[in-house]
Amino acid sequence: MPIRLSVIVPTVLIVAALSGCGGDHPRASAALPAPTTGINTAQTSPDAIAPQSRDWSGPVPINRLIAAAEEAHPTRVAIAAAQAAAAAQVRQAGAWDNPELELSLGRTKPRVDGLERDLPYGGNLSQRLNWWGKRNARVAAARAQQQVAEAEAQVALLGLRAEVRRAAIQYAVAIDAANQASEDARIASELATMTETRAAAGEADRSSVARAKLEATTSALHRDTRRREAVTALAVLRTWCDPALPDNLAVTDAFADATAATDAAGLAQTAERHPQLRALAETAAAAAASATAEREERLPDLTIGVFADREAEKDTYGVTLGFELPLWNQNEGGIAAAEAAQAQVRASARVERLRLQRDLAEALGAVQTAQGEATALREQAVPLAEEAIRLRTTAFQTGDASLADLLEARRAANAVGAELREARRRAALALVDLGLAVGDPGLGLAPAEAPRP
Repeated sequence: MPIRLSVIVPTVLIVAALSGCGGDHPRASAALPAPTTGINTAQTSPDAIAPQSRDWSGPVPINRLIAAAEEAHPTRVAIAAAQAAAAAQVRQAGAWDNPELELSLGRTKPRVDGLERDLPYGGNLSQRLNWWGKRNARVAAARAQQQVAEAEAQVALLGLRAEVRRAAIQYAVAIDAANQASEDARIASELATMTETRAAAGEADRSSVARAKLEATTSALHRDTRRREAVTALAVLRTWCDPALPDNLAVTDAFADATAATDAAGLAQTAERHPQLRALAETAAAAAASATAEREERLPDLTIGVFADREAEKDTYGVTLGFELPLWNQNEGGIAAAEAAQAQVRASARVERLRLQRDLAEALGAVQTAQGEATALREQAVPLAEEAIRLRTTAFQTGDASLADLLEARRAANAVGAELREARRRAALALVDLGLAVGDPGLGLAPAEAPRP
């Protein structure tokens, strides 16, 4: 709601008081001042991705913010680099060993008189050949690591989307608080003006005027604080999505006022497809493939070659066949390390599954608690606070209630509004945690209702 000063009339005061305590629906954000905290949200790294120019005017859903983050955030570069490295390892595992060329040049020293010295020379070309099963096992291990990189990429994207949702929710909460504080400051200013007018007419004493001015000053301080908090929240959101996010960004679906699906059995079934579990399964498969490759390493490789030597009176040609004798090293250490790593991965998978189950139970309980509290405040406490302000405002205008009574009603209504805003924030963040526990950070986050006209 834009900040404005209006003519002081009783009707306006009543309407403003009624609208100042609900905070039920997010309103369009007011233009915020430029950040003064020195936060530089621009990406200055040489590896940073220049984001595409986007139109952020009008209401912006969180999915658009997530798309911008996936396009421009350095996480995408890290994911692509990890995938490229894994693909390169597959190519390297399938590559043949390079042939070896050995050249020789010597000089003979005769031990019998009458023989001439000679300069014999020759060459040897050899190629190391891996056993077919050994090479296949090495390639299979590299491909298993490539699958791990693909699964971990999905985990990284899941975390990125969740962080963007959290930042968007915190920003929407800060905007809602700033709008509410601005409205409270406007009402307090109008109330101070009205009290001064009454004092000039002899209908109020100077203590009431001083108290009204104090209320207006305090409300203005709270308004400025909430604005700075909104500026900081926007700066954080810019680091995730786009430095060009406007000061008046309006996020449409940060809150989920509708009760989310809380079917524990269905959520647990969805959690079985969690990207983290898939990554652990791929890691276990890669560990098994690595153990197989280490066992295959015990087989000695063959080396075949051809050679040619030339001396003064003869030329020599031939072929060679060589293989390693596994006398001192049968790769027992490599096999033991691979098998231990495989056991460690299996244990880690069980630990991670238990952690996800615990996170699911905690997040589900937090969602139900916060949504229940928000529903109770919205349906029971807020109407009572609005009614109390309406009655006290009317009584104050007719002289049947004191300024202290009206201020007390306003403070109570503000407290209810703050509790409702906090409950909605906790419910929205708990839904993000619930989505992380099942592998979908957007779980239950439906678009919010349209703002009230």
